[in-house]
Amino acid sequence: MKILFDANVIISGFVSQGYSFDVIKDAASKHEVYCTEYLLKETQKSLSTKFPLSREAINSIINTVKKQFIEGKTANTVEKISRDPKDDQILADAVTNDIDIIITGDKDLLELKNYKGIKIIMPKDYWKL
Repeated sequence: MKILFDANVIISGFVSQGYSFDVIKDAASKHEVYCTEYLLKETQKSLSTKFPLSREAINSIINTVKKQFIEGKTANTVEKISRDPKDDQILADAVTNDIDIIITGDKDLLELKNYKGIKIIMPKDYWKL
């Protein structure tokens, strides 16, 4: 199964080392987990502006994601689907990489539930797969 984690789940997992981290760790060991350049930039930007982390800590998180996840392609063409253009890029990246499931905490994405055959679920729903 191909999984794409939204930046908010990656951030939650690596900053809190809690529930989302357990989901990421399990998914990375059992499935094909993808990350795109777009998601890496979003993650890095959010980590540097919203959390009191050192540059080294942020680089460590980004490097861990790069090492553990499969490098996916960032889509060139993005349809307007969601209220948030950032979400549209995630959906486009998921389609480009033939992703089966997007795991996110983003309410706008979760509202869709499914996009072009791609399930959109919360981290807690991962255990039901």
